[in-house]
Amino acid sequence: MSRSKPSQSAGQYLGEQALQSNSDGYQLLDFGDGRKLELVAGRLLDRPSPAAEGFVRRQPGRWSKADSRFEMKSKRWTHRTRWNASTMSCDGFQMPVGPTPYGHIGVFPEQAPNWHWLRTQKLPAISSDGEQPRALNLFAYTGASTMALVSAGFAVAHVDAAKPNVQSAREAAAANGWTEPPIRFLVDDAVKFAAREVRRENRYHTIVMDPPAYGHGPSGKAWRLSRDMWPLIDDCLKLLDPTAFRMLITGHSPDVNQHDVQMYLDQNLRRVVSPSGEVRFKVGRLRLPDANGRELDAGFFVRVWNE
Repeated sequence: MSRSKPSQSAGQYLGEQALQSNSDGYQLLDFGDGRKLELVAGRLLDRPSPAAEGFVRRQPGRWSKADSRFEMKSKRWTHRTRWNASTMSCDGFQMPVGPTPYGHIGVFPEQAPNWHWLRTQKLPAISSDGEQPRALNLFAYTGASTMALVSAGFAVAHVDAAKPNVQSAREAAAANGWTEPPIRFLVDDAVKFAAREVRRENRYHTIVMDPPAYGHGPSGKAWRLSRDMWPLIDDCLKLLDPTAFRMLITGHSPDVNQHDVQMYLDQNLRRVVSPSGEVRFKVGRLRLPDANGRELDAGFFVRVWNE
């Protein structure tokens, strides 16, 4: 029986596989007092960031020059200049960016190291000659991970319960010039879809999930990461192709961290998947470095694969 290699616990930084910090890329300039100052596709943004509580701003003079500012209390953006349609360069693909009602911009830049991993981490040889590798992206949002996977040659099932998110993913594919991409755009509940795929006995070579800490499904059922992620992981393990697989799990929660997820996978993966080759893990925190050399925590990641 193959054994997993010892885990590696280290932060992932945009400096490793950086989003281009030029006029169409991303840069975190400063953070503090519960907010962050970012340069996104040439536009200066001032947004809330709970992880920035307890920090002091290092460049206070720059904040007044923000082109756009979001206030969480009023859930409103204010714009000093017009925000025209734009895209952000994301290590091999493009993502449209713009203001959303929740203070998001359509992409989470801290995921850049994971996009790089999805694009470059090699799978063992797939057993069926000529078969296109298959990926499942759950809680897929506007589809940056989907775009990374397509750019790496995968056929992707893109699943999100919010119809506007799935429409945004379609627009992201179009922004990359993909008129007929190998993507199934699915407005569906991630948990229910995974359960149906298990019953259909489908298999995937890569599964990605970025579940929220809290939320509600389409039927109104409450989602709690600390309670509901584990049975979803169980189903996803049943969907992995044992000959060639990768899984990426990310999240933001005070109740669950990367070590909890790694331990669960280490206890259950080989029993469910019976993988060929060696199983490897890499776990840690996603961190955004600012222009002052500080790091803003952006949640946990867990990667597991066989080779």
